[in-house]
Amino acid sequence: MQSPQPRLTVPLNIAIEIGESATAELAQVAYTPAEIARPHSYYDGYTGYEPGFLGTDLSLPELSDEQRRNAAKNNDAPAGKDPTVLPYTHFSIVVNRRRQLAYYTAVNIDGAKTVEFDRQADKWYFDPRIAESEQIGESLYRRNALDRGHLVRRLDPVWGADPARANDDTFHFTNCSPQHEKFNQGTELWLGLENFILENADLTDKKITVFTGPVMTDDDPLYKGVRLPLAYWKVIGYRDPGGALRVSAYLLDQTRLIDDMLPFAAVFEAGTYRISLAHLRAQTGLDFRYLETHETPLTSDGLEARVGRVPLHSDFSNLVL
Repeated sequence: MQSPQPRLTVPLNIAIEIGESATAELAQVAYTPAEIARPHSYYDGYTGYEPGFLGTDLSLPELSDEQRRNAAKNNDAPAGKDPTVLPYTHFSIVVNRRRQLAYYTAVNIDGAKTVEFDRQADKWYFDPRIAESEQIGESLYRRNALDRGHLVRRLDPVWGADPARANDDTFHFTNCSPQHEKFNQGTELWLGLENFILENADLTDKKITVFTGPVMTDDDPLYKGVRLPLAYWKVIGYRDPGGALRVSAYLLDQTRLIDDMLPFAAVFEAGTYRISLAHLRAQTGLDFRYLETHETPLTSDGLEARVGRVPLHSDFSNLVL
């Protein structure tokens, strides 16, 4: 029988040095922004969007039967309240649980009471009133050109007694949708239209109601298991100096920009368009027919009026509030 061979154990330490750029890259990979859910009690007493804000009833748009079946249900909805509606501070949201995106948002903006509120470090929240699986979290937005695009603009509801809470409420995943960074931040696209609306509300002390949402189709390109909307829409309601209610709808297209990320053929140039409410209904299935009597004309004549889409100038000089 052979005796066992002797073993020698030597401690070994290995140090690796990497450059600053590699360190930053590794840190970016490892870093995950916190996905937070507030307690249910945080939302106690929330009433959200006020339909009578402009002195005339601008109720939430009707969902089709299929849309209602696919809408996420607010597990904390009080008795007698629509369980598809999630109320926040000065705005409300209805979520498509299958697409994990909002069908639409509705916000009241009071230009006379708007508060300047600096943006802090972003903290995005899941809404605990609906299932977490019905919301898109941070994983979609990592290491790509997609922004978490606010549907209700961060500053739109920031007025009244608690502007800080209104600001924070806009940072819910229910209120964001995947937007190409050039679209979300572009002064001639989403950001530009939002700025134009809010700045003019401030200038004239107007109250404005804004409905917003993505255009969702079965043909939207698939990315990380999520179908990316190629366009977004807004419906703006306000009272003119004579007191008459005016309503207009807009379509903002990011197709060409998403084409930069994914291999598919873009049809429309990225841009902003004035559209009819009838055209919007055909695109989204949302029923805004109750507002059509207040709709400002698309244009007096011409091809654009017949197809229901009028390009806006890059400086929005032909946009009428």
